[in-house]
Amino acid sequence: DLRFDIDEDNLNLRQTQLRARLHMYPMMVSGQLLIELLFVALFWQHADRSLLLGWLGTMYTLHAIEMLGCSRHGAAMATVEQCRLWNGRFLRYASAIGLAWGSVALLFFPADMAYQTLLICVVLGLAAGAVTMNAVHPPTLYVYVLLVTLPLLLRLGMSGDFVHWVLFGMLLLFLLMVLNAGRELSQTYWTSLQRRHENDALILQLTEQTARAEAASRDKSRFLAAASHDLRQPLQALVLFSEALQETAQEKATLQLAGQIGKSVNALVDMFDELLNVSRLDAGVVEVRWRHFHLHDILDRLYLDFAQQAHGKGLMFEVSNCTHAVYSDPHLLERILRNLISNAVRYTHSGEVRVRCREEEGRILLEVADTGIGISAENLPHIFDEYFQASNPQRDRRLGLGLGLSIVRRLAALLGYRIEVSSEQGKGSVFSLRVQSGDAGRVSTSFAPAPALHDLDGVAVALVEDDEDIRHTVAALMRQWGCRVSDGAMPDEVMPALNAGGRRPDILVCDYRLPLGVTALDVIRQMREQWGSSLPALVLTGDTEAQTLLDIQGSGARLLHKPITPARLRSVMYAALHGEA
Repeated sequence: DLRFDIDEDNLNLRQTQLRARLHMYPMMVSGQLLIELLFVALFWQHADRSLLLGWLGTMYTLHAIEMLGCSRHGAAMATVEQCRLWNGRFLRYASAIGLAWGSVALLFFPADMAYQTLLICVVLGLAAGAVTMNAVHPPTLYVYVLLVTLPLLLRLGMSGDFVHWVLFGMLLLFLLMVLNAGRELSQTYWTSLQRRHENDALILQLTEQTARAEAASRDKSRFLAAASHDLRQPLQALVLFSEALQETAQEKATLQLAGQIGKSVNALVDMFDELLNVSRLDAGVVEVRWRHFHLHDILDRLYLDFAQQAHGKGLMFEVSNCTHAVYSDPHLLERILRNLISNAVRYTHSGEVRVRCREEEGRILLEVADTGIGISAENLPHIFDEYFQASNPQRDRRLGLGLGLSIVRRLAALLGYRIEVSSEQGKGSVFSLRVQSGDAGRVSTSFAPAPALHDLDGVAVALVEDDEDIRHTVAALMRQWGCRVSDGAMPDEVMPALNAGGRRPDILVCDYRLPLGVTALDVIRQMREQWGSSLPALVLTGDTEAQTLLDIQGSGARLLHKPITPARLRSVMYAALHGEA
């Protein structure tokens, strides 16, 4: 404590101590000035007045030197050497003031026992005050307290009578207690500084690691978005060519081969759609459309979709006959149940899969239960993490990407639901959620998708797509549907053709990224300026970046992600032309 070593290892801590000591200087000096003035007034009638005034002048001069020195040197404590200089200044100032106060026991020791007691009280107060004010800098604490009290101890010891020896013993005991209290307070302050600096270092380290992780995540997202976009372009062409091949194939072998190609393409599309669902949910562009509807509309469709698959594995598949009405988003709720049932069928090799429904405490409890492989207690907390597949260490893509439950978690959060899971390895799992009861009297008309085949005969389409193969194939498909198509790689190739024929497009279908940095948003703005803000627009893109999705949604256009099947394109065009959701 007395050495107050300062080096590069403890520089930050020593800086804090020295700055705290400097910060308290104005309060300490102003307090000393007042006490010194009161001391002179107290002893004015019991000591040599000229000596008192000389002592007071000396004290004020020392304080002036202190303050002048502090203001002249500022608060420069950036280096080890600067901190050592400040440590020396503090010691010199404390020594000078301590000696000056210690001198009162030798210069003004009164004969009156009552005033001797007052003098002792003043010294005790100075020592006690130093413990609280100087604990941040132990050397000044010890030096000041010792210099203030030792002369008084000497003077009491010199008196030689019993009373003064008792006072000597009491003051010595007080001095030891004060020094010990100051030492403990200093150590507590030092420990708190160490902890604070350690916490600051940990926070800084955590902040840096978080920043690196976020940067890595952004880089990964940009890479995946770019890769997704680049892969979706040829995949879109592959989907269209596969559809065309299946429609035109005549020979049995060719038909079989075309069917196999179609299955492989559809599996690839499904994987891309899983990634797309995550991107859309993260971007916040999935809207919740609350309505009252009957659960059996969903459950009947789910039974038809999964019964054959379950029975093909030798499983019993049962869906409750549920007559309840609920209040939710039917499409999002169906997607949650679809993902849960798909997982249950996939990981159940014998026994059964049941979808249960019952009313419980004013809400509708939905459960998907299976007798499958189950989930270990170790893996249970991670099942909703992206790409986590405890039962697929070989990364067999036939078992999906590990995004199904991650999408379930996101959709449930969007709807305000909590997914509860109970599972035992080797015996099966139960996933459950509670849905708000609905009003059967307010059930809207069927929300089932419209048929795939829609009448687009005579519809004028402006098609802007820079990929020549995709553009020609899509244009040919649209002409088969009866559309009048004006197509080109850029809007300045399409708009003049429309103007020359005196036609106004009924709908714009546009790729998002076009040459020369042009985007579909620019094309939409340009065409709506000429043909009105009511012009329906469809944007085709392979982008999954969140900001891109938000920008497209903000334009009022409908978003279609590549690859898109002809049937899906046709139905969305029809919906856009007729203002359907």
